[in-house]
Amino acid sequence: MKHASIVAARHRQNEIFRPDDAGPNGREFFLPYRMLRDYFREAGIELSTADMNRGREVLFELHVNARRSLPECPAYAYLYEDPIVRPLNGDPAWLSRYRKAFTSNETLIDHRQILRLDYPNDLSLRAVPDFTGRDQFCVMIASNKALRHPDPRNLHDKRIEIIRFFEKNAPVLFALYGKGWNIPAVRPGLAGRLIKRVHQWRSRIYPGQPFPSYRGVVRSKAEVLDRARFSICYENSRGSPGYLTEKIFDCFTSGCVPVYIGTANVAELVPEGCYIDGDRFSNPAELLCFLQSVDAARYARYQVEIRRFLASPESVRFTNEHFCRFLVDVILADLMTEHRLSNA
Repeated sequence: MKHASIVAARHRQNEIFRPDDAGPNGREFFLPYRMLRDYFREAGIELSTADMNRGREVLFELHVNARRSLPECPAYAYLYEDPIVRPLNGDPAWLSRYRKAFTSNETLIDHRQILRLDYPNDLSLRAVPDFTGRDQFCVMIASNKALRHPDPRNLHDKRIEIIRFFEKNAPVLFALYGKGWNIPAVRPGLAGRLIKRVHQWRSRIYPGQPFPSYRGVVRSKAEVLDRARFSICYENSRGSPGYLTEKIFDCFTSGCVPVYIGTANVAELVPEGCYIDGDRFSNPAELLCFLQSVDAARYARYQVEIRRFLASPESVRFTNEHFCRFLVDVILADLMTEHRLSNA
């Protein structure tokens, strides 16, 4: 068995392969990495976090997000974060140091060294409640966090706007879930991070409820989305073309209709009949009026379109299976090419 390393944030001792729901907001964040490890193992390669491979000869190193320090062995990068969050992920000169880089950012893809790879998702079809089987009208599952630096593409303010609108005008129709909402809305920049720490310290001494709609964290998103008719599904930012994260797909697999704002070309990636375009509405009141107009028959049409998409070949590119197979196939082919060249 040969050995390879994966470097992701501060994960050590193979933590990235944990078999539980320890990911952000109750999502099975680690599942695709467990599957990736299994796929490499089938090819005779044991994938481990770098600390587990000290003293071993390593075949290659896979970075989740670009890093400033590269190993002597071949290095590959999966660019999980959008460059708005991690600027290094959008620097072509820096990315050229990798053997291959994988990204959903369409502005970077050259189909040679930088290849297209979408966010992985579990898109397994299952039975879900219909319109009448859902006892929550509208929900949001998100973390109370902002971009590290102020940016006009930030969508956290849009989330706050819709939360406050529902709390004031239709409190019984809305529920907020996720991490960090026991303090006031987080702001971007250094000042925002400092103020956040003050609020966190105060909340431990003087617990409060800055957001009356807040219902707490969730163990599994499906526990909420299976019960909700609609979900306010805003990305963290208006990211690069192709930036489509798990948020919209979590809704789809629960049969919940998402109100989506994010990448500008979402209609090129997902059929328009599967979601509600949040940018269609000039204000939250207009959005609420539309949501209340959706009856059981119209809701059923959304669910039919969602299910049709999930069962179609067009959804395969967003699956865990495609993510793992593509990474393994490309990396192994590249290593074989290097081996042939080194022996020529």
